Order: sequence, then C-alpha cells, then structure tokens
Amino acid sequence: MLQGIGRMVVGVSDQDEALAFYRDVLGFIVLHDSDEEGLRYLHMGVPGQPDTGIWLMPGAAEHDRPLLVLFADDLTDISESLERHGVDTWGTSATSLHFRDCCGNVLVAAVEP
Repeated sequence: MLQGIGRMVVGVSDQDEALAFYRDVLGFIVLHDSDEEGLRYLHMGVPGQPDTGIWLMPGAAEHDRPLLVLFADDLTDISESLERHGVDTWGTSATSLHFRDCCGNVLVAAVEP
C-alpha cells in the first residue's frame, strides 16, 4: 500500500521567477535543479523534509482553486514575508490564509492541525 506523498507538479510560466518566489518568499530550498534533453527539472522542498516537495515545471497555473496547502506552526512569519514582497492575501483567519504565487497558483498557508 501507499506510504506517503512524494512530490507534486506545479505549473509555472517562468521557472526562474517561481524559484525566486518559493525560495525567497516562502523559504523553500532547492532539492534538485537540472536540465535534461531541453527540459529543466526544478524540485523544491521545505527544509527538513527531503522526501516531499514540488516540481516547478513549465505549464499552466491552477487559478480557480487552491493547489497546495502549506502547514506552519504560526502564520505570522509567512504573512509578514508575503506582505514584504507585495503578495495579496485573502480568506485570512487565525488558522489559515490564501494567496497566489508569482504564476497565479492559489496556495493556502494553514496552522498545522
């Protein structure tokens, strides 16, 4: 049977811009970045979780519904980072907030249950 979730693909219009957003705004780290046969494989993850992550691959953004929920102990740091980088948030409560990445994907930051 299944043992866990490994990686998901996030469609982005610009991999360099997405790399900067996920690294500099959200604190992700680069787990893998290579070019093979003309395609860039860019794998990002959260520090301390090397087996789970996202592939930032060329493609269309998911604009209409949340694509990914990111857990945090506290929303203060992520909220301040988003604000510092001019990222609008909505649906904000004590336990979650919604925002878009640089390519239009809807993400949710939530206090881990």
